[in-house]
Amino acid sequence: MKIFKKIICFIIVFASASCSKEWLELDQPGNNDKPYFVDASTAFEAVIAAYDVQAWRMNVVSLWAVGSIMSDDAVKGGESNGDQQGMYDCMNFNATPNTDVPSWIWSDLYRMIARASFAVDIMVEKDPAGEYTLSMDESLRNRYIAECRFLRAYCYFRLVRNFGGVMLYTSAEDDGTTHGSDLSNTRATVSEVYDQVERDLLFASQNLPATIPLSEQGRATKGAADGLLAKTYLYQEKWAQAKAQCEVVMNSGLYGLEPNYSDVFSSAKQWGQEVVYSLHMVEDPDGNWGEHEGSWLSIWFGDRDMGWGYGFRCPTTDFINAFEPGDVRLDASVVFDGESIPGTFGGAPHDFIGGSWNPPTGFMGQKYLIPDNERPVTADCNGNLDYIFLRYADVLLMHAEASMESGDNVSAINSLNLVRNRAGLPNYDPNSPAISSYKETSLLGHSPLKASIYHERRVELGLESDRFYDLVRWGDAATVFQNFDDNGQTYGKTNYVAGCSELLPIPAGDINASNGAIEQNNCY
Repeated sequence: MKIFKKIICFIIVFASASCSKEWLELDQPGNNDKPYFVDASTAFEAVIAAYDVQAWRMNVVSLWAVGSIMSDDAVKGGESNGDQQGMYDCMNFNATPNTDVPSWIWSDLYRMIARASFAVDIMVEKDPAGEYTLSMDESLRNRYIAECRFLRAYCYFRLVRNFGGVMLYTSAEDDGTTHGSDLSNTRATVSEVYDQVERDLLFASQNLPATIPLSEQGRATKGAADGLLAKTYLYQEKWAQAKAQCEVVMNSGLYGLEPNYSDVFSSAKQWGQEVVYSLHMVEDPDGNWGEHEGSWLSIWFGDRDMGWGYGFRCPTTDFINAFEPGDVRLDASVVFDGESIPGTFGGAPHDFIGGSWNPPTGFMGQKYLIPDNERPVTADCNGNLDYIFLRYADVLLMHAEASMESGDNVSAINSLNLVRNRAGLPNYDPNSPAISSYKETSLLGHSPLKASIYHERRVELGLESDRFYDLVRWGDAATVFQNFDDNGQTYGKTNYVAGCSELLPIPAGDINASNGAIEQNNCY
């Protein structure tokens, strides 16, 4: 490998700042006239450059724009349909190869893959004598490689659930370190992509630390690798493996449910025992409006007529009606008209009537809102609130589903009850009248246990980006969307077409640049 050549091209790598700054708060070293990556310190800079993409505004937006807005849980909101047209087109299943949201997902994830693969390449390169060209402690080398392979697996997991089979690059030599410079590769099959994800996660699990200090929150751990591997098995319906992998996380003793559900999404109480893996955000007290301005969660989800926010991701009435009486998660998930949130908007009640930015459904999401008193005074909508990609409640519900599918209903019910009880609900009862009211029963006709597990995933993980993908993998998406009616409004969700809408279109620029090597998804 010609490292020097790569340095000139790889100007996206950032140097770490002083120890007084957060690990993801990055400076740019620029080009160098000699090989730059020579030791552990500079290798770490390459690793951090891969993590960096996760904090980019569009990468975070694309997570919930698909998983939540394309589901029956939420609609786009905003000032008008043309406000973030790409989100609107995704919501009503009218996205095209020129729509920006799929392009954000595609380009950012491949950019992260390129950065992660580059970092691995520089750490495994050997000279003609068989010695590593980059000098560092072997255990640290393996950890850094494991972090990069975890990030690569995370990217391919997201790519395969959004686009199906995609091109596989496992070395920066494959694509020249920047996405798009080599599009001669053809799409791998879905199974081949998942195989690559599994290989990377197995290596990560064996070489990542079980715990990290609070100052490193957001870096990958063994639990993150094990949890994502469980999810990878679940999506492939490898039920026994998914069940066993969930139990690895459950038996580690490192994770648990937060007693107070709303604390999971609080900037003041984040990084608790429930977080398995989160996308780390760095606070920018200057409130800059770029890729590194801190958490964008409040500005995207908040209500503009109350002082800040774009009002995207508005809960549907259908979602609100899914909650059973007494479920504490409803108030922790949704802001109702006239409700006051301490520390937000000066304590004034929310008024959703009469403004151009009001939520079209009449509700605003509450998860990830950062109260005024927890944000820098100088920043309009800033903060350091991380976006949780995987949490322990998800692991428990994956375990419940995989156990049920494996024929172990006792274990399934035990895990299900842990989640229900934290929400203030009684244990699962197959004869409960509430189950008959679930959409999973009344519309989809699932058995009581399956309906309860599916339903629990919806209300527990609501507005957290999994719902659309769950409906697709369960085979329920077409029925749910084609029957969607939210107080007489469909928000275009009835446009869903089975065999087409399950996947997003591959960006047109990449299709065209590949000269026929990359095939477009069906119906686009």
